[in-house]
Amino acid sequence: MKKLLLVTVFLLGYTQAFLAQDLNVDIKTSEVYKDKKKNTTLSFTASDGKGGLFVGRSYYGGLLKTLKGYYIEHYDSNLNLVKEFDYEIDRETVQQAFVNNGELHLLTTQYDRDSREIKCLVQSTSVNNFKFSSKELMSLNIKESSGRFVGFYGIGLQQVDGDSFGSISLSKNNNYIVVNFDIKNKDEETHKIHVFNKNFEEVFTNTFKRDIKDRKFILKDISVDDNNGTVYLLGKAYTDQKRKKKEGGKYQYELYRINAKSSKSLSFDTDDKFVRSLTPVFDNDRVFCVGFYSERNDNRFKGVGYFNIDPETLTITSKKFSPFTEQFIMDKYGKSKDKELRNISYRDILITSDGECLINGEEFYVTSHYVSNQYGGTWRYTYHYRDIVSLKLGKDGDLIWARNINKKQASSAPSDYLSFTSTYHNDKAYIFINCSDKVRKLRNDRLEFKGIKAKKSNLYVITIDSEGTYDYKSLIDDKDAEVPFRVGNGIYDFSNEIIFLGQRGRKKQLLKLTL
Repeated sequence: MKKLLLVTVFLLGYTQAFLAQDLNVDIKTSEVYKDKKKNTTLSFTASDGKGGLFVGRSYYGGLLKTLKGYYIEHYDSNLNLVKEFDYEIDRETVQQAFVNNGELHLLTTQYDRDSREIKCLVQSTSVNNFKFSSKELMSLNIKESSGRFVGFYGIGLQQVDGDSFGSISLSKNNNYIVVNFDIKNKDEETHKIHVFNKNFEEVFTNTFKRDIKDRKFILKDISVDDNNGTVYLLGKAYTDQKRKKKEGGKYQYELYRINAKSSKSLSFDTDDKFVRSLTPVFDNDRVFCVGFYSERNDNRFKGVGYFNIDPETLTITSKKFSPFTEQFIMDKYGKSKDKELRNISYRDILITSDGECLINGEEFYVTSHYVSNQYGGTWRYTYHYRDIVSLKLGKDGDLIWARNINKKQASSAPSDYLSFTSTYHNDKAYIFINCSDKVRKLRNDRLEFKGIKAKKSNLYVITIDSEGTYDYKSLIDDKDAEVPFRVGNGIYDFSNEIIFLGQRGRKKQLLKLTL
């Protein structure tokens, strides 16, 4: 018999107690406060090293609702507000934030109209005040830019060709920073890569070139090793040779390892399978790539693919393609069925304490229909946030379990009140969603979580244990909360804490869940 734990939840002066099987979640909220701006978005958090945290919320203004600044707030461990600051910007975007040696550092990108340069800056302040000083890490003349940095520094330039934007990434423990610029070059895929340590000293710079047309190489991921600053770059290349393949995807994946002394590459394809996207995963001395695969085309999904890579020789040591389990198919359809899925997108790839890999995704798609009126008509779009897909792989890449959690949510616009945020703690997966208080029972002992109004629903946690058995509990009832929480935009910078921003009109509130 499972042990029953008594969990007490404190929310703004009221206390709610409930029984939960093997579930112990501590819930803390800040006070409810009002902003001058109606709409803000949780952009970043950073631990202050003393149990408290810094929170940055972006706000917008003007006719076109452009980014105008960030409300930066410092909270103690009980979510009491210590200090706050209105960080106003001019064509600048905060990309990352972290605390080191008693200072809060904001890594930002800015477009300088006078010099026509894209600048990477670090804005630093003591954790005890908000007196920022600025330092330029590097810059790039706009003539060198590929024009793909719309999301990178907030303006649109030149022609976008569908490849990745420029990026600033942090290593796992913030020891290294990698800045990636996509360089304009139609004949060769070109990236300028700069790596800095946590003291903002440049470790090395490298100009990456691949002798293939720019449009035939898609950058999938760029990561930096927390131990030594080595950069790993993963791309998907459509080569002339792979185009002649008779079966499977007509492309190859390419992994590049780049450091101050050398660079090395690995090319591999997916045999007779189709793999639309792969994600590299780094776990101590392990490197592997995972992704969903199909036997039909890039837009279907039959199971999960795994490629283990020797980090020293950069060679494939093993690869496995595991179809979704019978349990997974029963979860979804209620009966055995030979059918591939569609519209799955990644949300989280997490590593457990035992080195196992947890992959969480969601069925997401957009539909449209034309509505006629006296002025001619207009197109209306519906954004569907459907089933949650969760899989667990062992250290050797074998599929341990796969579960499909039936969920049915939709909105007339993209909504971060829908979807979910997930994490892993003490051999258990935690998935946080908003949904109706009427969980629908399906045949064959299945459940379906249904969404009602995005801003009027209950906060639930779904747990999946080490054996793949899942359970759910209600954490916060809509009637007991002043604001709904944006579960699709949770931030979990800490090992066992998740932060959500709640909002109703100008009312705002922070929620911290500790596992």
